[in-house]
Amino acid sequence: MRQRRTIALTLSAAALIATGVAGCASKPSNRAISGTWQGRAEDDRPFTFGSVTFAPDGTYTAEAKYGDTTRVQSGRFVVTENGVVLDPGTDTARTYDLNFVDGTVTFTDPISGNAMTLDRFR
Repeated sequence: MRQRRTIALTLSAAALIATGVAGCASKPSNRAISGTWQGRAEDDRPFTFGSVTFAPDGTYTAEAKYGDTTRVQSGRFVVTENGVVLDPGTDTARTYDLNFVDGTVTFTDPISGNAMTLDRFR
C-alpha cells in the first residue's frame, strides 16, 4: 500500500512538473521576435519586406517594397500562442502564424496561406 502511494505521488509530481515546464515553454513572448529581420526578395510577390524591426516594447517598423516603391510603416505588435498580431485592437489588425528555424522566421497568413521568410539581421 505504501509503495502504491509513493508511486502515485511520484507520478502526480511528474505530471505537475511536466505541465509547468510545458506551460512556461509555450507562453508567448515578444522577445522571441525582437530584433531586425531582413526579408528575402521573391520575384513572384507583389511586395517584399526590405527589413522589419520588432522592438522589445511591442512596437515595429517595417519597410515594404512594392516594385520600385518603398513604404515605411510602424505600429504595435503582440506575440500570441498562435503567432503574431500586427496593430492589435485596430481595424487593420493582421495575424500571422510564425515558424522559427535556424535564425529565420516565416510569417504565414492563415487565411491565404501566403508565406514570407525573413532572416535575422541583428
